[in-house]
Amino acid sequence: MKKIMIAACLGTALNTGVNADQQSDLEVYLGASHYFWDSERNLDNATGFDLGAELPVSEALSFEAWLSAADADIEGGNAELETERYSLGGLYHFADAEESLRPFLSLGAGHLELESSGGQSQDETLAYLGAGVKKYYDNNLMVRAELLGMNSLDNELTDAAVRIAIGYAFGRSASKPVVAEKVMAAQPVIEAKPVVKETAPEPVKKVVPKVPQKDSDGDGVFDSMDQCADTDKAYKVDANGCPMLLSEKVSIKLNVKFPTNSAEITAESLPEIKRVADFMQQFDKTSVTVEGHTDDRGRAAYNKSLSQKRADAVRAALIKEYGVEAKRVKAIGYGEEKPIADNGSAEGRAENRRVVAVVEGEASKPVVK
Repeated sequence: MKKIMIAACLGTALNTGVNADQQSDLEVYLGASHYFWDSERNLDNATGFDLGAELPVSEALSFEAWLSAADADIEGGNAELETERYSLGGLYHFADAEESLRPFLSLGAGHLELESSGGQSQDETLAYLGAGVKKYYDNNLMVRAELLGMNSLDNELTDAAVRIAIGYAFGRSASKPVVAEKVMAAQPVIEAKPVVKETAPEPVKKVVPKVPQKDSDGDGVFDSMDQCADTDKAYKVDANGCPMLLSEKVSIKLNVKFPTNSAEITAESLPEIKRVADFMQQFDKTSVTVEGHTDDRGRAAYNKSLSQKRADAVRAALIKEYGVEAKRVKAIGYGEEKPIADNGSAEGRAENRRVVAVVEGEASKPVVK
């Protein structure tokens, strides 16, 4: 009777469905990110694409790798930077693998490459921290959304990004219940004796103490990689520890106000002109051309004369008010020759009435943080 009851219990257990493990073998992603750059980078916010993969190592922990790319415009000019970011890190999940909604935190490091349209490049090492959530659909398909904060260990800059990606989880599918066909006869239960297996002791690993890295000049680059020793801490440096230099042509649009038919600079416009002067004082081997422009109302000859007078007025302010050397400043009045908007509307004419400062030359002074 006892053997029959044991057989019946085994038959009931075998007829119960067994769910497969919901842990993924591998997750791959394709998505997009919107970047909010640190204000010191002087870059417009940009959107780019992301390609990533995640390898679970336990129910809570995973390793991840990402490739991200975006093009960003430089503020106040027509130049553009191409950015590529490679990152490796880990995730900690706050929900079990079988849950369809899984919040998580991410932490890791990365490498950022920035290349200008003129061919100049810059490399940075990043540390990142993120928070987000995954939503699984039909076991395999998923959507991942997260907020990232990225800190440049080289230049002490902090960027942020919002990422959303579509993913596919390999190996995350429920199998059909396993059902025993039929219990034919009760079999005697044999208790298995534990087998003790002798194992050889593991060899003792020799621990080699780590030698701490030094950064003698405090520029954020270790001495073993620093190609420019004793760099002033006030300067921004590249991945090799050398000061960053200006090497691009920069165009600055000035919001200088003039009374109608007048070339007299108002007091409220002086801070705009000082912005150009401060830039030139930082880079002593640059020159500036002040360009004056008008809309097409009035006679062309009068407009050109007025634009020249206004450009001359800005040039005089740079020299007399802010001490910029006269030989470094030119003034050209183009009148109505170079419109940037439609003169057929009031808004377009307002855009065309402008003063632009074009700064160019090679810098001989490092960029200050």
